Amino acid sequence: MTVFLLKLIAVISMLIDHMGHVLFPEYIGLRYIGRLAFPIYAFLIVEGFLHTGNLRRYMLRLFMCGIISEVPFDLAFYESLFYVKKQNTFWTLLLGLAAVFVMSLIRNENRYARLALRLAAAAPFAVTAQLIHSDYRWVGVSLIACMYLFHDEEIFKVASGLFLMMPPFTNGIEYVGALAFLPMHFYNGRKGGPGGAAGRVMQTAFYLFYPVHLLTLALIRDGLWSL
Repeated sequence: MTVFLLKLIAVISMLIDHMGHVLFPEYIGLRYIGRLAFPIYAFLIVEGFLHTGNLRRYMLRLFMCGIISEVPFDLAFYESLFYVKKQNTFWTLLLGLAAVFVMSLIRNENRYARLALRLAAAAPFAVTAQLIHSDYRWVGVSLIACMYLFHDEEIFKVASGLFLMMPPFTNGIEYVGALAFLPMHFYNGRKGGPGGAAGRVMQTAFYLFYPVHLLTLALIRDGLWSL
């Protein structure tokens, strides 16, 4: 299982989820399928941090996508050009990446002290996500932080993920996202997909898919294709 395949799984499940949310709200099964997406994206944020050659550019891409995606996100889910009470998922991913960066600076030799300090370092970013009401809020940032904390300890990574997906912390169906740990388990550390210029185009397509598909779904729902 490569990064490319994990992205495909996340994108397809996200599309199914959002189709259910925007176009077919009566079919709850579509929303269950969509629960796979965010845990995979959380995992990929950590992998991206560990392998990126330019963290500043990586963060800038997420920031720009957050700006670009806000109107499509608001149109799709709230039927408004600008809905201040909720922000799109890219802000959660950006805050999670920032948390991971700060956590990586803590290198205390005592394992338990290092764990506690890194959790404390991630807390302000989780609080920020909660305050700005970004998608998945503090749970999303915390999941990314745990993916980093337990990167090489799968049992603890899965356990922390299952804990964060429990109904008291989420909307009641996020626990289905635990199934996302299955494809993650088979991750082989390889990038996969096309290389060179085609690979760069594909990377851009993965980023732009989020705002483009949300805008498309909003247009379909509102019947604007005929205009």
